[in-house]
Amino acid sequence: MRQFLLIWALLTSGLLAEAQENQSPRSVTATQGMVVRWPGNCKRCSMADRAWDPVNGTCYYPIDMEKKPGTFTISRRTTGGKLESAKLTVSEKPCKTEDIKNFKKLAYINVSPQNLARHRREMDVLNPILLVKNDEKPAVFDLPVGKPAAALPAGQGFGNCRTFNGQGADRHTGTDYPLAAGKAVLSVGNGRVVLAANHFFSGNSVYIDHGNGLLTEYFHLKAIDVKQNQTVTKGQKIGEVGDTGRTTGPHLHFGIRWHGEKINPGYVLVDPSDMPEVK
Repeated sequence: MRQFLLIWALLTSGLLAEAQENQSPRSVTATQGMVVRWPGNCKRCSMADRAWDPVNGTCYYPIDMEKKPGTFTISRRTTGGKLESAKLTVSEKPCKTEDIKNFKKLAYINVSPQNLARHRREMDVLNPILLVKNDEKPAVFDLPVGKPAAALPAGQGFGNCRTFNGQGADRHTGTDYPLAAGKAVLSVGNGRVVLAANHFFSGNSVYIDHGNGLLTEYFHLKAIDVKQNQTVTKGQKIGEVGDTGRTTGPHLHFGIRWHGEKINPGYVLVDPSDMPEVK
């Protein structure tokens, strides 16, 4: 009888521990523009009204640079069929004010009606690309992705609130890398060019779809070496660094949208283990 009671106590204590674990959902904390990861035997990932497949068994949850701070639920289904959820707490990343003084390209401050109309036409073409839910296309990339240029220097400017000569406030959606004009710009992964064109603000621009909702952006190029619908491979030259569009000099603007969220590109360039993790 005593042995039976001991076994029963061990069983019930295990069930209690499991119940307590279920009552305390997993969680992760991150700031706007980050990516969080939930590793381990993932089959399907979801957040809000979007769902997608994992990348190499890990669920990744990108957080838009302008997502409203608060607590949200993220979910995943494991390969064993178990549905799990976790709490994602998003904190604000203050928008650093940056004024570009002595800006010389005045046509980009006092925009003419003709150039404004041009910009609107360009956005009519671009918005369906930026807003399309292409989460269901299989990923053709691994993390970390490759660098958009060899010997990539430190980047700057992501999320900054920029003005030009004190005018025209704008939120900077990518990271600027100070590179010399003519330096080769590389695709960070396998993919398909969904747009390659000259735009008013971003200059010569290339957008590449890498599957799983990952879209990379390369702006201000001196030259474009690829065409729309062309398939590219990781490390392939797609253009050259320039200063076309609204710039203060030669540099590469590199941007990332993942599942429709504008994120800091640095998070896909580092080892995934450096990302905040659900625990």
